[in-house]
Amino acid sequence: MPFEIYDTAFKQRPAKVDHNTPTGPELRKLHEAYFRDMDDHVRNLNKKFGKEAVFVVPVGQAVIALREKIIAGQAPGLKMQEDLFTDAIGHAKPPLQVLVAYCHYAVIYRRSPVGLPLPAILAKAGDRDENDKLNRLLQELAWDAVTRHPLSGVKAETQSP
Repeated sequence: MPFEIYDTAFKQRPAKVDHNTPTGPELRKLHEAYFRDMDDHVRNLNKKFGKEAVFVVPVGQAVIALREKIIAGQAPGLKMQEDLFTDAIGHAKPPLQVLVAYCHYAVIYRRSPVGLPLPAILAKAGDRDENDKLNRLLQELAWDAVTRHPLSGVKAETQSP
């Protein structure tokens, strides 16, 4: 969410955003209303169309999972949550861009991204071995978020990693 705030009118702009402060539970609480509202909107659209025509790509859930890995020191090459963002609004740096892409890949193709090659955007920076490990983590987090979300249209048994 922009500025770590759920404000659809974009009227709230904090003077400073500290992306490193929130814990996993705090992030889930911050995003709870947004996730609920989006899911309700998708359910209503599908009800209106009489079929599953719209799906959720659970990027927010995957991002929170990655941020928890960073907090736990389990995200290769990422030391702080702010390593994911270019600015206070929350524009994405390459690791986050790749995670988002993997989430979309999993929903669109209904396939796990686990095993896809290292994207050039990650290969350009840092240690190759560390980037390979980070890439694998991003793939796993994306697949986990997509298969856990009931409105993604993807089930874990569709294709296991």
